Amino acid sequence: MTNRPNILLIAGSAEAHDIASALSRSTMSAQAILRRVERSFGPLNVPSQIWTPGCSAEMQGYFAANGITAICDAGHGFDADVSLIAAEAARRSGLPYARLVRPTWSIVPPAERAASVAQAAAMIPIGARVFAATGRGTIDDYAPFTGRKLFLRQANAHVRNPLPEFAEAVYGGPPYTQAQEVALFRQLDIDTLVCRNVGGRPSRPKLDAALELGLRPIVIDRPAPPEGSQQLASRQAALAWLKSL
Repeated sequence: MTNRPNILLIAGSAEAHDIASALSRSTMSAQAILRRVERSFGPLNVPSQIWTPGCSAEMQGYFAANGITAICDAGHGFDADVSLIAAEAARRSGLPYARLVRPTWSIVPPAERAASVAQAAAMIPIGARVFAATGRGTIDDYAPFTGRKLFLRQANAHVRNPLPEFAEAVYGGPPYTQAQEVALFRQLDIDTLVCRNVGGRPSRPKLDAALELGLRPIVIDRPAPPEGSQQLASRQAALAWLKSL
């Protein structure tokens, strides 16, 4: 390993934004990759690009071309494909890899669990008014839709392919408070929430708001991190790991 670590930060979580800021003030060199711009939580304080590796060999090539010496994976909790690719590429390249995963929420009745967006969609009753916080990329998983309307949260109004007739975009970016989510659900007359168990307090208000209003929450289980990988439970743990390199 070189005297000056060169870190690849896989971004996509709020913690990644804080880690990038800390790295920019450190003696370490760092760069970041991000699947979608809306997951940046604002500008990252290290050089970054929107890129998703197609396979582990492609990511190994990225490591070699950029002189990467360690990988801190603070990507979105549901970007499991990127994490699996990065972990395998790091293993093959002999580089340190760690995955930051928040403790998940404890899901107890009346909230229900689902293994995937498609399974959650199949649980939606006829005529339901649904608020979905599962990302624009999951819209196909809701078809055929048996509810009355699906309100899909989006971070911004960039030009995209039109949503299907049953769906309507709701724009906004974090952080959200429980009171804000309560007001939004009342305004839209929501009776069912579909969200992902990303864990952590910042993403919890929508679930607490649904429970406060007596709505039906369907919470999708988070994919497991790469098998055998080192796991970090917080931004502080990630920074301590980076300092130890």
